[in-house]
Amino acid sequence: MQILNDLLQLITTIPGSAIFIALVSITLALVSIWATRRFTDMEKMQADMAEVKAWQDRFKQARASMDPIELQQVMDDQGRIMRLNTAMMSARMKPMCVYYIPFIIIFGILNAIFGNSVVAILPFNIHKALPFLIGLLGVPTAGGFGLSFYGFYFLVGLGLGNIIRRPFGLSMTT
Repeated sequence: MQILNDLLQLITTIPGSAIFIALVSITLALVSIWATRRFTDMEKMQADMAEVKAWQDRFKQARASMDPIELQQVMDDQGRIMRLNTAMMSARMKPMCVYYIPFIIIFGILNAIFGNSVVAILPFNIHKALPFLIGLLGVPTAGGFGLSFYGFYFLVGLGLGNIIRRPFGLSMTT
């Protein structure tokens, strides 16, 4: 029981809390990557995305030239492209079904552990430039700006999550 108490003390105090939340974020990103790879045909998804992009380029070009024949050809393909977009959206939802349930459970547990307590401190006073962050992502502290669990997870999840997804070709940015 003492070991559990010591572990809880370690992960609820700075810097252990920040490290623990970062590790949880990395783990959830890896689960997301696994689910996406497992339940999505990535080659078909990339081919469909390329086809939609090519159609969008043709559509822009046809609108710019106002060529009625080209516009009609592009409009004739619009239904097929919309069905392709719907199929891609459906394919993206499959992994979310696997990823979302563990995410909600883990987030609930972490919320119970950390609540709105400060888990990491930025060594600068960002709240002076962006005062709306007070209460939203954290609170001012003597050492800088103290990030709450939600604020820190938001920053780490976006930053590390995208870095981890990039080698797998799942990055949000290109």
